[in-house]
Amino acid sequence: MEVWGDSLKAVGILGSPRKDGNCSKMLRACLEELSTAGFDSELFYLQEKRIKYCLGCGTCLREEECHIKDDMVELRDQVKKADALILASPVYFLNVSAQIKCFIDRMVAFGHRPRLKGYGGAIVSYAGVGDPDLVANYLNRILKTWGIWPVGYAVGFGVLPGEINTEDLEKARDLGRRVANAFKEGLKPEIKEEDLILRNQLIKLITNYKDFMKADYEFWRSRMR
Repeated sequence: MEVWGDSLKAVGILGSPRKDGNCSKMLRACLEELSTAGFDSELFYLQEKRIKYCLGCGTCLREEECHIKDDMVELRDQVKKADALILASPVYFLNVSAQIKCFIDRMVAFGHRPRLKGYGGAIVSYAGVGDPDLVANYLNRILKTWGIWPVGYAVGFGVLPGEINTEDLEKARDLGRRVANAFKEGLKPEIKEEDLILRNQLIKLITNYKDFMKADYEFWRSRMR
């Protein structure tokens, strides 16, 4: 299967501290399927990146760019170039890993000013404790706030590193195929009530604090005319 049109770029963000763990194997399987479909695929391993915590200073909301200069500069640039984006995390104490949560926090400007485009999805591995579907839905909702439309997610079980089974790997490959097919079919995003509620909350917040969130306010004002 090949994607119609020009070459597309797929980016996978691995939030597991294990480079070759269960989550990693699933993400690689997903990206391999996208590569087979004609995507230029690349995986970024957050554990090897130097990413500082978000300071909550609001600089990116006021002046567009974060003032912290670390590896998030490269990662944000790669994500902006992506046509397909896959977020992957193990379930750690009922939610995503610290690595990917830090990444998400540093992407706050894209949540306030959704500029990303394309399709994506989430990959979650767990060890039998917690709700992996809840975590996957959280990651997909994050993608939505950035402008990416998720087509689904894949969940796999594994306690020991690399223990993931062939059935779960096939789920990840299927996610890759679904993302590729979304481009071919021109899949239309599904707007849910929770999306409208979040959007209205965000616009109200930015309007009330427009002097502080200047970049946000200009972004939305240009789209509301």
